[in-house]
Amino acid sequence: MKIAWANAKIAIVITAYFLVSSGLACDVVTGKSADKNLLTNRGSFSTAVPVNPNGATRSEFSEDGNVSGTLTVAVDSVNSPNGLPRFCTSGCAETIYASGITDVLFNSVVKGDVLTTEPMLALSYEMGPSLDSVVFKLREGVQFHGGYGEMKAEDVKFSYDDANSTTNPESIHGQADDFAALIQKIEVVDDYTLKLNHRNYDSRGPLHRFSLFWKTAGIVSSAVFREHGLFGMQNVYVGVGAFENEEWSQNGKIVGHAFVDYWGASLGQGPFVEKVIFLEVPEASSRAGMLETGEVQIAEVQSKDYSSLLEKGFLPNKGAQHNLIHNVSMVGNYWEEYSSLDESVLDRSRDTSLPWVGNPFESGSYDENSSSMVNSRKVRNALAWSVDRQGLLDSVLKGYGYVNHQPYLSVNNTNYTDGWSWGLDYEKGRELLKEAGYRGGFSLDLWTGRSGIGSELGESLGRAWQENLGISVNLINTDYEVYRPGLTARTSKLPGINTCREENHSNFPYDWAHGFDVSSFSIRRYGAGQEIPYATKTFKLMSRELDIGAREQLASEFFTNNRVWANCFGIFEEQLWPFFDPENVADWDQRPTAIQNLAGINNIRTAELK
Repeated sequence: MKIAWANAKIAIVITAYFLVSSGLACDVVTGKSADKNLLTNRGSFSTAVPVNPNGATRSEFSEDGNVSGTLTVAVDSVNSPNGLPRFCTSGCAETIYASGITDVLFNSVVKGDVLTTEPMLALSYEMGPSLDSVVFKLREGVQFHGGYGEMKAEDVKFSYDDANSTTNPESIHGQADDFAALIQKIEVVDDYTLKLNHRNYDSRGPLHRFSLFWKTAGIVSSAVFREHGLFGMQNVYVGVGAFENEEWSQNGKIVGHAFVDYWGASLGQGPFVEKVIFLEVPEASSRAGMLETGEVQIAEVQSKDYSSLLEKGFLPNKGAQHNLIHNVSMVGNYWEEYSSLDESVLDRSRDTSLPWVGNPFESGSYDENSSSMVNSRKVRNALAWSVDRQGLLDSVLKGYGYVNHQPYLSVNNTNYTDGWSWGLDYEKGRELLKEAGYRGGFSLDLWTGRSGIGSELGESLGRAWQENLGISVNLINTDYEVYRPGLTARTSKLPGINTCREENHSNFPYDWAHGFDVSSFSIRRYGAGQEIPYATKTFKLMSRELDIGAREQLASEFFTNNRVWANCFGIFEEQLWPFFDPENVADWDQRPTAIQNLAGINNIRTAELK
């Protein structure tokens, strides 16, 4: 769907209002009727359309005016490339989609007040009668880059199996364990039909793991794997997207040229530029400057530059409808005894010398009200009460955002309850520390990342906690790649800024299953280093619940528990808007996304220059 800019401004405002402000509750198959119709309704769409029916060459394609010009985009980072899903760690998969090298099964779209799907590589899906499976019907005629032929069910199965730690224990894909929790196996029914067997049914459906909303494993050619092998394929980036890879250098740039055999070309879905270039420019002010000088047409910029760019005539594309919640995650609370996946014993070592970590097994049996659990809860609550959210919003984001108290949940959501807020009360914070036995404060290492908003927040919080609570904060400014292994291995003792991960997207529908990231569902290579029983229980129930009202009640219980325990507490929501030059960009249909990578830039195939 192409949207002219004259109409886009209105459409974006309307959809953003519904999604962010109304706290929509939806299901990808049936919208608000999911509780009654999920078992019978089908996500059916149009029939397949032949790809490139005229057999045009790229030069012919360009000469007819459909494809022309070079689009240059400045982003914070260009992640490491990898042509094989199993090696595509966090950020890699999202970049493959953002750059248009490959596509997903479904696109994301808002219809009325419902976040739902429309077809891309898949035309339809149908849930099994007992919800133990889902059948996908694939689009015919989809071509791989490089002359590797037509995409078929075998390729889709290969791609997801390779990224799934259940079917491939060697996978280090950024969402390998997400797939492991949800997918038992995938079966090829015929060339254009797949049957996915659930390990755990997920009521969020295809929108969650198989759409542009949540970009996951790229669809690659199994023939490339057979030809190049395990390690040779790492450097062969063959997808089915609008742009064929020409160059990809980590910490450098991505260059792609229009793929003449793109399946969406005959449907008017792009590509509309001959070449697209993503440039890594780590300094945010430099990216804004490049936009102003005309070196780039689209740029990932920081909130503090929004006002200046708006005054100069540059415009934000709000189509991704993505607000990022910045938070503090209190790492080290490994409460669970057994894995929710296989009921194996979780061998966890809790460091209860850390003031914010308690031991529910203190008396030998599980007790959430043991003395160390009570005191650690008071410490976390003290920290949560001692955050000047409005002040940080004004100073760091220059007001472009909202104060926030709960991960997953915007204060603008109609389901939000004032009782989940913290406010600012240093006196209460000091009293709670006194009750917990830390009247004189303590020392706290806090991970912030190397630069940017995380670092700014760490410095501000450190000063405030030192001055008002007597807590000496030591900031750890390492890369996330250095910090992450300790989280996933459950060995880290280091609380961090912005590390609740899955919990930091305010555009999640309220009834979606909450708590994956802080539960034992996320063991091995994913998570926030917590494993909290109420999170595991809530996620398990919500993911299997058909009735939206029941899911909403479970969500309410989750947020109430998180407010009590303060395992992760919000600071503010940042409005992520990539800016573009309206003098050069005529058209660009951004779609709703949960991924903040590259400021939520997506659907670059639809971008068109004047």
